[in-house]
Amino acid sequence: MATSPMRQRIAEVFRRRVAEVGYRKATLDDVARALRISKKTIYVHFDGKRDIYAYVVAREAAQEKARLAAVVATLPTYTARVEAALRITLEMGRRHAAETEREEWLAEYEVAADAYRQASGDLIRELIQAGIDAGEFAPGDTRLAEKMIVAMMVEYLQMVNADPSFDRDAELLERIHRFIG
Repeated sequence: MATSPMRQRIAEVFRRRVAEVGYRKATLDDVARALRISKKTIYVHFDGKRDIYAYVVAREAAQEKARLAAVVATLPTYTARVEAALRITLEMGRRHAAETEREEWLAEYEVAADAYRQASGDLIRELIQAGIDAGEFAPGDTRLAEKMIVAMMVEYLQMVNADPSFDRDAELLERIHRFIG
């Protein structure tokens, strides 16, 4: 769907509302009231609350990918770049889990996971491919490596969310490093 100014406004108001009250409590009525439009107008631009949130998260994830890529680009090796990208992702995941009530985190995760998987997966795949091209990593299927690494990260962050004191980050990163070789 094309990005119209109204679509952007709806998404921004919804993003702010989620920041204020959380995903579960944010409603389309809130958005309509804030913009002084009908809910019908919202449905012209989005299929519903979940669609708006997915759109917001996809935009944020793309911005985060670009920021992360710029941060790691200065590191001397692709091994260091992959590790730094994963470490920063873990730190962000831990911070979000600490700031968000468990049920709210699960509700957000249900919608947001795919966007973050896509953005972080794209970056990981790009870094691994560049590392292969530079002779730093063994040749292999970068799409498979990306999917497996992202799956490990997602599962790990779910464990962190369930028990915030769980901290095996160094072990996870070492296992990923051995995996991409």
